[in-house]
Amino acid sequence: MREPDQVIGGDYLKRWYVIPRNRFFNIYLHCFNRSDDDRALHDHPWWSLSILLKGELIEHTFNSVRHIPRLLPIIRSAKLAHRLELVKGPAWTIFITGPKVREWGFHCPISGWRHWKKFTTEDGLGIERGCD
Repeated sequence: MREPDQVIGGDYLKRWYVIPRNRFFNIYLHCFNRSDDDRALHDHPWWSLSILLKGELIEHTFNSVRHIPRLLPIIRSAKLAHRLELVKGPAWTIFITGPKVREWGFHCPISGWRHWKKFTTEDGLGIERGCD
């Protein structure tokens, strides 16, 4: 397998571009090696569809916690705040996005929504600042 096109947060997420990136829609192969940061739920800049190929994931939202079934397409709006938790080992997903429709960020428990640039490291590839 070729090297990932993008590595986010050290070993957190490896991303391969299945098609060349563009402004209309994108298809990625993701390998999650760690759970999402548990300090805050996050949303996205586009609608998305994901399919769990391998591994086990639990999705946390404001209102629910659910086990993500393997091979079942999950559609999410851009505004859906969630967090993915790895159950064991890495998890592989196909992740399809629509066009960018908004800025994205994290939903901090006390201070509310925070733009991703104020939550992550300056390069956007690590999560250091958080909700503080």
